[in-house]
Amino acid sequence: MNQFARVAIAFFRRDFHIATSYKFNFVFQLMSGFFAVAMFYFLSRFVDSEASRAMVSRFNTDYFSFVLIGIAGAGILHTGLTGFAASLRAGMTEGSLEMTFSCPIRPMWILLFPCIWAFFFDALKILVVISFGTLFFGADLRHANLSSGLTVMLVTVMSYSVFGIISGSIILVLKKGDPINAAFSVASMLIGGAFFPIELLPSWLAGIAKVLPMTYAYDAMRKTLLLGASVSEVRLELIILGGFSIVGLPLAIGIANMAIAKSKRDGTLGIF
Repeated sequence: MNQFARVAIAFFRRDFHIATSYKFNFVFQLMSGFFAVAMFYFLSRFVDSEASRAMVSRFNTDYFSFVLIGIAGAGILHTGLTGFAASLRAGMTEGSLEMTFSCPIRPMWILLFPCIWAFFFDALKILVVISFGTLFFGADLRHANLSSGLTVMLVTVMSYSVFGIISGSIILVLKKGDPINAAFSVASMLIGGAFFPIELLPSWLAGIAKVLPMTYAYDAMRKTLLLGASVSEVRLELIILGGFSIVGLPLAIGIANMAIAKSKRDGTLGIF
């Protein structure tokens, strides 16, 4: 086993043991999606069924099934956007970040690998959310193409990791919250199509939505999980998301390396 794999597994094991040592918190986080699913289920009952089906007709589903994928998709975007910054903040507040950066491994690995557990755990939470919606509230996912859906989710996480890495870099240098996560979280909820179709938006907002990668992520997830679309049938969305990753990830990693170098020069790695 090479060093890359050994270090990745070591970080995963560390974060797994930390998370599961707080058993109540671990279970509560895993099950917390139930409340969001229940809230939107009862909200969907206030929406006229014919009107709601007309809104989401291109996905051949009802509003609750539509929004369930939005809830799951929002979890994926949250992972990509916040995972890196959250792991850095935890290291800063615990006082372990500076010691970790003194280990004889590549500094970039220290930024990236703590997110492996976050990605894995958030994937479990998404699975729980979809299971709740399907088993307890009757969401219609009988046509779901799980392999295509998983491919879309992986590509989505990679594309939004661009913003997450840049966000973590800002935290590393400024030691404060950054506007990137807030802006993209709001955009995701409001105009990205998480909780309602973009066709309901004013034309100028819908135009903005069409240039945001999250819009294509939600569309691809719904096509694969509601309509059973194959990878080839969502290739346009995957090309857009993949192209964003190809262009953005090298830039984000370059920014992160500069942030790490600056923090080391200034001696501020351990300051929060």
